[in-house]
Amino acid sequence: MRPTGSPAATRTLTVCVASVGGLLFGYGTGVIAGALPLVTAEYGLSSWVQGAAVSAALLGAALTAPSSGRLADRFGRLPVIGAAAAVYAAGTLASAAALGTGSLLAGRFLVGLSLGATSFAVPLYISEIAPPARRGALVTLNQLMITIGLLLSYVVAYALEPAGAWRWMMAVGIAPALLLLGGMFLVPESPDWLRSRGHGERAALAAARLGIGAGGGPAVPAQGPARGAGLRPACARAGRRWVALGISIAVLVHLTGLNTAIYYAPTILASSGLTSAGGIVGSILVGLCNVAATVVTVLCLDRWGRRPLMIGGLAVMALTALGITAAGLLGHEGAVTALLLCVFITAGAVGPAAVFWVYISEIYPSEARGALMSLATAAHWAADFVVATTFLPLVQHLSLAGTFALYAAVTGASALGLARWMPETRGRPLTTTAPPAIPVPHTD
Repeated sequence: MRPTGSPAATRTLTVCVASVGGLLFGYGTGVIAGALPLVTAEYGLSSWVQGAAVSAALLGAALTAPSSGRLADRFGRLPVIGAAAAVYAAGTLASAAALGTGSLLAGRFLVGLSLGATSFAVPLYISEIAPPARRGALVTLNQLMITIGLLLSYVVAYALEPAGAWRWMMAVGIAPALLLLGGMFLVPESPDWLRSRGHGERAALAAARLGIGAGGGPAVPAQGPARGAGLRPACARAGRRWVALGISIAVLVHLTGLNTAIYYAPTILASSGLTSAGGIVGSILVGLCNVAATVVTVLCLDRWGRRPLMIGGLAVMALTALGITAAGLLGHEGAVTALLLCVFITAGAVGPAAVFWVYISEIYPSEARGALMSLATAAHWAADFVVATTFLPLVQHLSLAGTFALYAAVTGASALGLARWMPETRGRPLTTTAPPAIPVPHTD
């Protein structure tokens, strides 16, 4: 079945369907935050096992991401997204029906295998069907859907927490998975990918339906069948500096502690003096701030550019992390920590969380984009796995204040480093050639 109507309507439908992958991702990563206290109470989990319950999905994502690029380049963007939605549904069912910690971890790992593919393939697909002038906003719609998915997971947790129904919290995630899987039959394949595989006629039809290419959107690259699908040729084509920059940003997003604050928001707020239910209410407030901040980013990313939002967001995060540290040392936790956590996550949503996915879709040439985006995504989830696994043990050894002091140091250093080395990519067309060289600062 094919969408009908004007190219603009088709493109809008296509972006909305693909962005359900973001909703899937947000709910899949956020649901464990509300379920974890209930699972811990039922099974008596240690801090390390709690970390494993959160990071099992991240490990799966890190393992899937490297191969997702080759699969997307070989079979297309839509088959990878559709297969990931089916795997997510299976992992969600396994998690909801878990009979112990082992089966729960296995289900979460299966969910992670899906998230690793969708987190890479959805922004890649949207970036290839979006006009350059609106690419930032359209790719960031995926990030907006992630924040909505996170918020939805907090609301579901709040509704089901009194009944202790953590299994139903997990099971709700099947709905967006089925929606995404069905939506794959309604949208066209990426014209950029079709042309790269030598399907010129199909690419022209898809571009016409989407109103891109000759219609004023991103030009469909005139190239033959895909070459250099391997990682080494892709790195050579893009250039080592751009590869290193993409991987560095991918890792730094998580070393700031941003996703950890999201995953453990109820736990953090409960440890700062709020009740378990109060922690979930605080998480809903955090989720609302996250959504609002991402709406601002959608409106401003193509107007202000990638660089100011990334560096400014990191700077505010560093200052807020220092505020959480000071609140802990002075004994002013509870509501103060909740407020500062909202600011911390809001700054992250405006800056690194949104900019990262747009940026890595823009800095690589078409023939290398699939392989190098998957490499950056793998590094992204590997860093997330390490940080999420070590968070609770760090809090036990350093306290919450000490842990956020560490995050503040890393985030501040990241802001300074990117201020020196991160060039702007706003409005640059997607091309088949390597991007301009990154300017190297002079040494006096």
